[in-house]
Amino acid sequence: MQLRAITASFSHLFYPSICFACGKKEIEDREFICLDCSISLPYTGFEQIRDNPVEKLFWGRCRIQFASSTFFYVEKTSLQQLIHQVKYKEQEKLGIYLGQKMGSRLQFTFEKNEVDLLIPMPLHPKKLKSRGYNQASLLCQGITNKTGCAFDETVLIRTENTSTQTKKTRMDRWKNVNEVFAITKQENILDKNIVLVDDVITTGASTEACAQTLLQHGAKSVAICSLAFTL
Repeated sequence: MQLRAITASFSHLFYPSICFACGKKEIEDREFICLDCSISLPYTGFEQIRDNPVEKLFWGRCRIQFASSTFFYVEKTSLQQLIHQVKYKEQEKLGIYLGQKMGSRLQFTFEKNEVDLLIPMPLHPKKLKSRGYNQASLLCQGITNKTGCAFDETVLIRTENTSTQTKKTRMDRWKNVNEVFAITKQENILDKNIVLVDDVITTGASTEACAQTLLQHGAKSVAICSLAFTL
C-alpha cells in the first residue's frame, strides 16, 4: 500500500490532475473540477420550486409525483464538457461525482416525498456494451451515496435501439421511443415510489415513455430527476 501511495504521489507530481471542465487548472486529488468551474455551475434550484419547468414539461403527458433537474444544460459551458467526459471519455468516477451533486440537492426532496427506489434511464444492450456503462446508473450511484436510497439498474430495460433523438420534433421523439421499454421483474417495482434518473432532459419523450412503462406495470408513483435540463 505504501509503495502504491508513493507511486501515486510521484505520478501526480509529474502529471498533475487537471480540471475536467476547463482542462486548464490543476486540481487536488479526489477532486474533479476546479473552484472557478465549480462556482460557475448553472444550478437550477428546481428541487425547491413547485411547478418548476421540468414538472410543467410533463403536465398533461404523464402522472408525475415531482420532477427536477439539478443544472441548466447550455452548450459550450463547463457542464457540457463534464457530461461529454462522462458519456464519451470513460470518466465513470466523474459520473458518480455529478450524481453526488444531485444527491446533495435532492436530500430534502426525498425526505419530503416517500422514495423507495431509484431507476436509471436504460441504454440498449448494444450501446451499453459499446460504452461499457450506463451514465444514468453512475448518477444513481452518486445519489445513493448522498441519500442512502437504493437503486436498481436491471428492472427497466430498453428493447429496441432507436435512432438518435437529435434534431427530431417532440412528436417524432415520442414516436421514436414509444413501446421500446420493458420491465424485467414487476415485483421489484410493484407499489413502489420510484425516481427515474436521467442525464439530460430536452423534450422528455424518452423519460415520459419510461415513466409510463413503470406506471403501467404497477409502480405506485414515478418522479423524474435529471442532471441537466435543456434551455
